[in-house]
Amino acid sequence: MKFLDKLGLAIFSILTLILSILMCLIAFGWVEPSVITILITSCLDTQNGMYITIGVSIVLILLAIKCLFFPSYERKRQGDEAGILLQNDSGKLLITIGTIKNLVVGAVNEFRDVDGCEVDVEIDNHNEVNVNLEINVNKETIIKDISSKLQNRIKESVKKATDLDIKQINIKVNDVQKENNYNEEYNNARKIEKKDKEVEKEKEEKISKTEKRTEEKVKKNGSNAE
Repeated sequence: MKFLDKLGLAIFSILTLILSILMCLIAFGWVEPSVITILITSCLDTQNGMYITIGVSIVLILLAIKCLFFPSYERKRQGDEAGILLQNDSGKLLITIGTIKNLVVGAVNEFRDVDGCEVDVEIDNHNEVNVNLEINVNKETIIKDISSKLQNRIKESVKKATDLDIKQINIKVNDVQKENNYNEEYNNARKIEKKDKEVEKEKEEKISKTEKRTEEKVKKNGSNAE
């Protein structure tokens, strides 16, 4: 929690305590309401007292606006280190946003028609996980089908690894790639693998021929010796 949040909380807690005590004193008849009126009037009678009252009021108003409309969220500040804390009899387990992101990226990389992605994971106050996914797809991809498959695969992957259920997976398609870079790399890798296999096969054939020749020479030498 930031300093201003702590300061605002402390000030409002003190004011609430003072007002509560005054209300109790008035309710029990130990203090007359006129005493409160006299104190406020005496503070506003002098010019300095009026300035101090206005200044304190402005500060309190600003703190109230800050705390109400501009809260500081520890989850956002911590970034990927924030997450969901699970607890059982054996201990605690923190599943971070970074872990969930890596699982989502791993699931997306299984799809050859997806060329690049950006992942944003949000965890709300009820510990429900929402995933925002931006992807680029290849030219002939059916976007509706690939989106549905991605959502199902990501949910399965995260559920299997962490036992967490993803509430929503929002997918945004940024671009359709003209060239299938993934397929090109895949085909190049297949060509290299095929070439390596051919070279290895040629080596094995040469070794086999050499062994046969050696066996024939051994047999021939044995026949001559007899």
